[in-house]
Amino acid sequence: MVVAHSFATDDASFPEWESAGGPAEPLPNGVRCLLARRDNAPVARLAWGMGSVGFIGWYEARDSEAGVALLRQAREELGRAGAREIVGPLNGSTWGRYRWALSGTGEAPPFLGEPCNPPEYPAQWEAAGFRPVAEYQSRIFHDPEPDAARLRASEERAAEQGIQLRPLDLERWDDELRDIHALSLASFADNPFYTPIGLRSFHAANNRLRPLLVPELVRLAHDAAGRLLGLAFAYPDGASGRVVLKTLATAPEARGLRLATLLTEQIHAVAQERGASAVIHALMHVSNRSAQMSVDRRTELFRRYALYAG
Repeated sequence: MVVAHSFATDDASFPEWESAGGPAEPLPNGVRCLLARRDNAPVARLAWGMGSVGFIGWYEARDSEAGVALLRQAREELGRAGAREIVGPLNGSTWGRYRWALSGTGEAPPFLGEPCNPPEYPAQWEAAGFRPVAEYQSRIFHDPEPDAARLRASEERAAEQGIQLRPLDLERWDDELRDIHALSLASFADNPFYTPIGLRSFHAANNRLRPLLVPELVRLAHDAAGRLLGLAFAYPDGASGRVVLKTLATAPEARGLRLATLLTEQIHAVAQERGASAVIHALMHVSNRSAQMSVDRRTELFRRYALYAG
């Protein structure tokens, strides 16, 4: 028999909740934890909270029946809390871990930073009444080589417009992060289920990434006044020989300048110079311009993902 328990993070049961799955991202204030036990042993966990929408995240289930039961209970509790829309998996916001990787959409080893989950998790959410509300994909560009003509034309057009391109300057880390934070808030504001993040939290998250960074794989585009207009954020994928292009961001006022094309081709050029075997265009919403750009470059599907609502 499955027995579920609901409690706050300061409850005595919280250490057992933590032990019911792998290491969890930090929980924000105000979330509720749910823990399922079978024969007095923890077999599933999740946490839910309220932001711009109701969200369910930090999901782990060793027992499918228990996981489905917790998801249904979380929906009921969120409904009583006033949630009109509930999405997941979402660990608080899209700045944390979210989305399920879908099975049968690519068997290549996961890249660094990719959502990884047991293949049965999406089916458990669907059994609890959730359905995909947003779809994403990663695509792979084998033997990366920049489109020389496109790169040259893009660089010439940028120069005519007074745009300067350079790599990340680690000696100016705090200043660089301040500008990237401001650009990210403006660029991503219209993304589904987006909520802004404070500079301190943004700084802390990126400090953890700093040891992985190769400055040449982070490309910045500034106008003549020094304002950051575009960003391409990529990093080496461990020992795999691949490069992961994780983020493309363009300031709203610069979206007609085709900076995303230029920055992407620059990443391809740097990856080729470093001897990378492939560039992964990572975690793109299927309706984003970046996804169509990737398809136009004759990339191959690497994996698909989904965010669910119920």
